Amino acid sequence: MSQPAILSVERASCDASDGLVSLEEARSRAAAWAVPVEEHEEVVLDQAVGRILAQAVAADLPLPPFDQSAMDGYALAAGDGLPAGSVLTVIGRAAAGDGARTLPPGSALRILTGAMVPRGADAVVMQENVTRADGRIALSRMVRPGDNIRRRGEDVQAGETLLAEGTRIDARHVALLAAQGHGTVCVRRRIRVAVLSTGNELRSQGETLADTSLFDSNRPMVLALARQAGAAVVDGGIVPDDPRLMAEAFRDLATRCDLIVSTGGVSVGDEDHSLAALAKAGGMGESLRIALKPGKPAAIGRIGHAAYLGLPGNPVAALVSWLLLGGAVLAALNGRPARPLAGMRLPLTHTFERRPGRTEFAPARLVQTSGGLAAEILGRGGSARLKPLAAADGLVCIDALHAPVRAGEPVMFHPFRDGFAI
Repeated sequence: MSQPAILSVERASCDASDGLVSLEEARSRAAAWAVPVEEHEEVVLDQAVGRILAQAVAADLPLPPFDQSAMDGYALAAGDGLPAGSVLTVIGRAAAGDGARTLPPGSALRILTGAMVPRGADAVVMQENVTRADGRIALSRMVRPGDNIRRRGEDVQAGETLLAEGTRIDARHVALLAAQGHGTVCVRRRIRVAVLSTGNELRSQGETLADTSLFDSNRPMVLALARQAGAAVVDGGIVPDDPRLMAEAFRDLATRCDLIVSTGGVSVGDEDHSLAALAKAGGMGESLRIALKPGKPAAIGRIGHAAYLGLPGNPVAALVSWLLLGGAVLAALNGRPARPLAGMRLPLTHTFERRPGRTEFAPARLVQTSGGLAAEILGRGGSARLKPLAAADGLVCIDALHAPVRAGEPVMFHPFRDGFAI
C-alpha cells in the first residue's frame, strides 16, 4: 500500500503540528473503511481481463507437456558430444502435432519447432549448422546433449501454484491459464462503484448552460477511471449543494453499490456538506487533510456496507485523489493490498519553482533530450486546468521537501499508459 519512492521524504516533512497526514496514512485510513466483497463467479477466460482471481490456481499439467524442439533443425543423439564433421542419415520428418517417434543409432530426424523430440534423441542441431546432401547431414559445429530442447515441465511443473488469489488478471495470465486448458476462471464479483458530483453550478452534457454554470467533467472522468480499474459503475448524477438531497442520494446508492464516490464538497467552506450529508444518511466518516498537492482535502467513511470516498471538486485534484485513495479502497474491497503506482525516476527538463511541505503531482510529458528521456511539466499548476492533463503522458511526483526542483534533478514519473489500473 505504500510508495517508498514518494513517502520516504514526505514522512519527514509532515508532523502533527501542521495537521496534515501522509499519503501512506491517508491510503491506509481510506482502506480501513472498506468491507471486502466476498462473492465470486465463474467467467469465460477471454472475459476475465481486469477481474480479481477469487482463489489460487494450480497447474494440472507440466509445460511443456513433453520434450520438444526449440527450433527447426535435426534431432539426434549427441551422447557426450558429437563433433563437427559427423555425418548422420536422415530417417524422416517430424512437425508439431506428429506422434512419437524412435530414433535409431547413427541417424537424425528432420524436426520442426514445437515437435516432440523422438525417443533416443538428446539434442537438436539448428538447420543452419548442418549441410545436407543425398539424404544425410554433416555437422558444421559441435552438438552437445540438451542443445535446443525444451524439456518437459521446464516452464511449469504439475501441481505448482500458477496464480495467487487476488491476482488482477491481464493478458499474460489469460495465456498461462489457456495453456493449462482452462476455459473459465473463478473471480471476485465486480466492485460496484457509484459516482456523483455535487454543486449547484454543475450541468450534465446536453443541458443548457446558464451564465454561471459549468458542464460537469469530474463525474464522467471518475466513472471512466473506475471502469478502467475493473469496476461496474453506476452514474449517480449531479446533486445540488443540499445536505438533505445529498443524504437521499447516499442512502439510495448505498443499497446498490460497494463504493460511493462524490466529487466536491469535502473542504471547509459554507457549501461543503459531504460528511454532514453522510451522517444524515446514517453513515459515518472522517475528513482528511493530506500532505498532497493538489488534493489536500478528502472525506472517507461508510454507509451500511458501502464505503464512501469524497474527492475534491477540481478535476486534477479529483484525479490524483482517486489514483491514491480510490486505488486503496478498491483494493481493500477486493480483499488485496493496494498496488503502488508504477513509476520511473527521470530528470526534469526545466526548473520548477514550488514551496516545500506537500508531495506534489503535476501533469507532464516525456521529452527526448541529448541526455536521454526526461519529463517536462505542463502548465503552471492549477488543479482546475484540464488541457495540460489531456496533453500529458503522465504525472510527475515531487517529494515534499524537494523545493525548488532544478533542471536536471530527478523526479518520479508515473505514466498514464496502463489506463490508471489500480
